[in-house]
Amino acid sequence: MFQTALWIRHFLSVLLLVCVYGQAYAVDKVVLQLKWEHEFQFAGYYAAQWQGYYEREGLEVDIRSWAAPTGKVVSPLEELLSGRAQFAVGANDILLNKGHGYDLVMVAPIFQRSATALVSLHTTPLQDVEQVSHLRLAAVADDDTALEARAMFMMNGVDAGRVQFVQEPLTMETLLQNKADALITYRISAETRARELGLELNIMNPSDFGVQFYGDSLYTTGTLARRNPDLVERFRRASLAGWRYALDNKAEVAQRIAEQLPRHLYRYDDFAAYNLAFAHVIDDYTFYPAVELGHVNQKRLQRTYDILERLGEIEHPYEPESLLFSKPKASQEHWLNFNWLLAVVALAVLILGVALASGKPAYGLQLVVLLLLLLAEQGLETWIERDHKVQQSVSTLETLATVRSRLEQVISRNLAELTGAAAFIAANPDLTQTEFNDYARNVLKLDPQLINLAAAPDLVIKYIYPLPGNEAALGLNYRNNPQQLPAILRAIEFNEPVVAGPVTLVQGGRALISRAPVRVLNQRGQHRLWGIVSAPIDVASVYREAGLLDPALELKVAIRGKDGLGKDGETFYGRAELFDQPGVVTQSVSFGGGAWQIAAMPADADAGLSTRIAGVRIGCALVGLLIMLLLYSQTQRFNSRRQYQKVVKHHAEFLREVETVAKVGGWRMNSAGVVYELSEQAQTLLGIDFSEVALATEEFAELFSGARGMLARELKAALQQVQPLDLELQSKDQQSWLRLIADPSTDELGNVELVGAIQDISQQKQADAKIEHQANYDGLTNLPNRLLFLDRLQNAMAMSRRNGKKIALLFVDLDNFKTINDNHGHREGDLVLCEAARRVQHCVRASDTVGRHSGDEFTVILNDLESERTAANIAEMIVVEMSKAFKLHDVVVYSGASVGIAMFPGDAKSAEELLINADQAMYEVKKSGRNGWHFYTDEMQRQSEYRHQLNTALITAINREEMTFHLQPIVDTRTGKTTACEALARWQRRDGKWVSPGEFVPLAEETGLINQLDYLIMDKAIAALTAINAQRAVPIALSVNVSPRLFQTKDQALDRWLDLVRSACRSLPIVVEITERLLTAESTRTEEVLHELAGLGIGISIDDFGTGYSSLSYLTRFPVNKLKIDRSFVNCIGVNTTSETLIETILAMADKLGLNVVAEGVETQLQLDYLKRLNCHSVQGFFLGRPMSAQDFASRIRQEEEVA
Repeated sequence: MFQTALWIRHFLSVLLLVCVYGQAYAVDKVVLQLKWEHEFQFAGYYAAQWQGYYEREGLEVDIRSWAAPTGKVVSPLEELLSGRAQFAVGANDILLNKGHGYDLVMVAPIFQRSATALVSLHTTPLQDVEQVSHLRLAAVADDDTALEARAMFMMNGVDAGRVQFVQEPLTMETLLQNKADALITYRISAETRARELGLELNIMNPSDFGVQFYGDSLYTTGTLARRNPDLVERFRRASLAGWRYALDNKAEVAQRIAEQLPRHLYRYDDFAAYNLAFAHVIDDYTFYPAVELGHVNQKRLQRTYDILERLGEIEHPYEPESLLFSKPKASQEHWLNFNWLLAVVALAVLILGVALASGKPAYGLQLVVLLLLLLAEQGLETWIERDHKVQQSVSTLETLATVRSRLEQVISRNLAELTGAAAFIAANPDLTQTEFNDYARNVLKLDPQLINLAAAPDLVIKYIYPLPGNEAALGLNYRNNPQQLPAILRAIEFNEPVVAGPVTLVQGGRALISRAPVRVLNQRGQHRLWGIVSAPIDVASVYREAGLLDPALELKVAIRGKDGLGKDGETFYGRAELFDQPGVVTQSVSFGGGAWQIAAMPADADAGLSTRIAGVRIGCALVGLLIMLLLYSQTQRFNSRRQYQKVVKHHAEFLREVETVAKVGGWRMNSAGVVYELSEQAQTLLGIDFSEVALATEEFAELFSGARGMLARELKAALQQVQPLDLELQSKDQQSWLRLIADPSTDELGNVELVGAIQDISQQKQADAKIEHQANYDGLTNLPNRLLFLDRLQNAMAMSRRNGKKIALLFVDLDNFKTINDNHGHREGDLVLCEAARRVQHCVRASDTVGRHSGDEFTVILNDLESERTAANIAEMIVVEMSKAFKLHDVVVYSGASVGIAMFPGDAKSAEELLINADQAMYEVKKSGRNGWHFYTDEMQRQSEYRHQLNTALITAINREEMTFHLQPIVDTRTGKTTACEALARWQRRDGKWVSPGEFVPLAEETGLINQLDYLIMDKAIAALTAINAQRAVPIALSVNVSPRLFQTKDQALDRWLDLVRSACRSLPIVVEITERLLTAESTRTEEVLHELAGLGIGISIDDFGTGYSSLSYLTRFPVNKLKIDRSFVNCIGVNTTSETLIETILAMADKLGLNVVAEGVETQLQLDYLKRLNCHSVQGFFLGRPMSAQDFASRIRQEEEVA
């Protein structure tokens, strides 16, 4: 029974592997080779990578520029054919190289129109094709841009062979140096460079002269498309998604290209502006969204092929359709086929034979046969369903072909009438309304499906028949109609009739809108656009004539390709989900300049199928019942014959199993000290084959490693003294630990023997060692942790007391580590910590100790020092090593280290005190600018104690609301009146002594008390100033300082502060002073809060402007309306012309931006006069009024009012 179950288990495992193996695939790495340097021309591919579209499709894509940093350029075709790239970007060279015999496939055209143009300086006219053919044209050899020019000459009757093409760089310098008369290049590139140089250009587009080539297109090799069409389709899908994103977010993608992607050969003065300019015109090339990205018009592709063939560029003719990539179709076959079924049957028969030959009961065979029967039944059902679907598909395909043919005939007939109308107008471009009506009346009489006929010279509807009911359409300018303009432009671009819609008519019903361009010959024999002729086609009549509305059709039908966009267009008939149904039949309906895709499947797909499947199931059930009865009968007979074998196994066998599981073996030693019995497991543990040979005590001891003599003595002592034995020993090969235990026993004759066990305790030893290591070492850096380090420090100090040598304790703290963690994540932060640990260890001796104290802090013990100079040298080495770059996966970061040094003896008596003092020395380095080292001094201790006492007193003062405030006047320079005041924190201790803000404000910032302090001062100042303003017509504004910590706090401090501001701003003008450091923090929350404050009418002022590192862009990004010139600039008025120039610049800039300016720190009349002369709005300083109590400030305001 056990063997049978095991076979079944293996069989099901094989089935599971077969079923799931195909579901998983690894990430595919591919290379996309561009045809030019990085720029917005390839924006969609970058967007697909940046937005994760490639990753979502299981692709890892390397996008390579045409030019390497060395200046070397590559051929996309060579990269593709060599296998170094799997995809490339090309244009007409794809068709060209296909004609040269290369196996290529066009995956998706991106530019529906080529961006190539002929450009010349303003002094060199480009009048017509004939005149241009006499110019010197600069072009890249073997490039598709030159090919377009040759095609333009040929299409306009000019022999391209007599045109002079010169191989010169496609730059403005080539024109300026008269090396060529015109360039054949990308229009946007030339216009951008000309704009930078201040040049005017003449432009000629080949697409305006009959050359309707596709532009940039994605392509690959035919080999890859055939072998791995799924990969190609995934890359195509992700690339098109990227292009949609890029075209919907042009500015964002253009800026990112300029910032992140380098150029090596052709450069622009302003690369960002060039990309943005390309983004603005790219719609002229993609026609998106009027034409879906990747759309191919096969007739237009055929025309392009014909032009290339006429130019003699097609050496090996081919069908243009063979160039196009076809999406892989999902397999419609069921996962089970007959070959697979035969393999399963063979495997099941093999299992059955093995199980019967094993002589075991056949209980499991019933399950095997049942599974086999189910698989066979499923296989038959699958075959029936497939056969049924094939028959239905054939029938559906025949019916659908008839419907498709009728649709094409109906649409073509209507387009023929429209084309005739276009020809009539082209022959009579100045026709009258009466002439138009007569012609249109005959057309509508011959083709009643046409609802009306309209003509629009210069794209403005002038003629329409019949007029009644259509008066509103007269005078319609298509250029101002975004709904209809894309289809019209497509008709003009492709120079053939197109069908748009269906659309819903105002007068009821739905219609297809057919349009055809009308071109007339000008005086020079060239075609020019006269306008558009259009006619709505009754779509219901089209459906009816095609047979779609026939009740006998018995098909579900859907049509997509609205506006002639084929399979990429919207579904306008039937249900869109029909196209995704399994077994659906599709065909293409082609007409004019567009196509539809029609899909169909039977209305009742299961007709007749249920009866066939039911018959199979009943038959299989009867066969299964018969087989199960036979198997049951055989099993019963087999069990009867084997019944006697069902007995309990011998106890020895049971014990052997227990020994194997527990890794325990038994042994016996007689009174003579001879081991005469070793169990099988004991032999395995000892690595010997005992056989029948006895082992003496010494020989037994030789089987263990270590002190063998000691083991022999212990064994003899246990026998002689009749005492138990318990030892832990290593095996002879030292690969495992064994526990040897024994108890003495005495027989009736008084003979003593040892009966014992040998147990493998290697895992327990390893666990103990691991626990000990985890308890004493840091899990990340593998350095001693704080407990082990403290133990080693105490030992080192004890050794120092004995040998009289010094030791140094270095406390190392990484600088800027929090920034690395916040910006790059904890994983990269851990890498920095590990590398920092290695660098510190590299700086010290093997006899020294390096430990991880906590977080980004390390501690170092330097033993046996003769002088402090050695400690200083090692500290300097650590600082230098930590200043070097840390190279992580894809980024490089910089940290640095602050090192504090404490010496023993001298700086402390205990290990804990030595650590504290080294820590204080480290913080002294932090305060001094970081990235250095410092020895501990007694003054540090005194400063630390003072700061601790001051911090405690500050907490008490804030909690008891003992903190007060002073108000310093802010005076209007024009009136000399106080218009505002700044609330400044003041602290008078209970003993009457004042504590300087320079002491307690930085302490509050450092300890996080600043938010409570700001709230308390602001609350009191609001109450005081509200009372002062109670009787004033024009209130005095309150200016309050806000710490950047308020915007970084995780508690409710910011919400409490905002509630106070919202309440106070209703009656009191408030200005919030922020620092430049807050703006540079790049916090979304900060930006939201500042915009909310501005919305409440609260002023936002940048304090100490000009002393920070913020960008001027913050003045536009954030709602700042006031600047405060720092006192360091004001103090230099009359002393330093540089500072005066900066003040003038700030005031001029503020005036242009509409910002108010307050100059702080005004202390002399000279400074005041200077600021007045420059029209500084307001001033503040001791010269105008020192910070004062609220009472004194109120008195000052009253005095100003009395004087007024």
